[in-house]
Amino acid sequence: MDKEIEVRLLGGCIIRHGEELIETLPQRSKKGTALMTYLIMHRGQPMPAPRLIRELWNRRQNVNPENALKTMVSRLRAMLGEISPTLSACVASGQGAYWWENQPGVFVDVLEVLSLHDRLKQEMTESERVTCCQQLLSLYAGDLYQPEDMLNSSTSASQLHRIYLDTALSLIELKRKREAWSDILSISDAALKIDDMDEPLQIERLRALVQLHRTNEAMNEYRQITERERRLLDAEPGEDLQSFYRQMSQAGSSLRYNLDVLRARLTEDGDVQPGPFFCEMETFREFYHIQMRNLERLGSTMFLGLIMLGDGDKKDADPIVYKGAIATLEEILRRNLRRGDIVTRCDDYVMALLLPTVNYQSGAMVMERIEHIFYTAYPREKVPFHSRITPLGGET
Repeated sequence: MDKEIEVRLLGGCIIRHGEELIETLPQRSKKGTALMTYLIMHRGQPMPAPRLIRELWNRRQNVNPENALKTMVSRLRAMLGEISPTLSACVASGQGAYWWENQPGVFVDVLEVLSLHDRLKQEMTESERVTCCQQLLSLYAGDLYQPEDMLNSSTSASQLHRIYLDTALSLIELKRKREAWSDILSISDAALKIDDMDEPLQIERLRALVQLHRTNEAMNEYRQITERERRLLDAEPGEDLQSFYRQMSQAGSSLRYNLDVLRARLTEDGDVQPGPFFCEMETFREFYHIQMRNLERLGSTMFLGLIMLGDGDKKDADPIVYKGAIATLEEILRRNLRRGDIVTRCDDYVMALLLPTVNYQSGAMVMERIEHIFYTAYPREKVPFHSRITPLGGET
């Protein structure tokens, strides 16, 4: 399609007419921009005036809303007409309704995305499907521009957002059949810039890294995802992501590496963070069993530590105070434990620690130091601190 005029609503609101770039429409009329966006999103469906009034005025009183709508439509047409009469003609009306009637030479990114999405529902060859997905993804410069004055904008934005993510995953599936792991990495990278919390995309990126022999990078990314979700959502990663992590942890025994590649990968410089390794309880349990086997074989020493905030009665705990306290404790552990120590949260206000190569006295000193630092932030009467340490395999 020849494009004389471009209307782009993804990632912002701009109109391009030949060499001229217009970005002032939202500043000139927020409601006019909201009306244009709403009509475009409904793709030629006549929108009755009462419905537009409800959407655009949000039930606020207006002496004569019908006239206000007519005035707004006239003003929108005038502003679009200043750019091009063709663009003004896209705002059509009749029988008490208004709609967007796209004219020849006018390209609207949202309409093209929706058209490509409809095409993907039809039968086509795999090659055609790949091309269609790539075209849709290339158009998506960001989420739908959401005018403040339009009630339905968040629903429309969510719909387009989901279309984009689903298309990215569909293209990844097609690329996986061809084992095009570098392509998958690029697709997932771009999609995670749109939604960095989408778990299926996170898994696809990690899988691609593993297949490209970048397992260390994948492991580090999983830890970053885990820590971010704990910090922002106060939650563990989803079961699918945890399951993939367990598979990834065991991948080394099944991937076919030659000795040179393996040696290079073992000695490569990784982005290893200082301090202890934080993990979810399932991974902590796996480390525990591995260390128990090592202790039986080598006769070395490791200690299991437990820290509990409060006196065990959660109903008497102030959740705001205790959430802050457990976050403070985690930060203290990060700063004061060593690389090689392993930490997990095994209850709301309980942390478990695996401390290798220490004797009982030095392990007890570690716990005392953590307690002392903790009480500089939280007085004993406000948040009680209890700790205990025991040799692995010893009495608890």
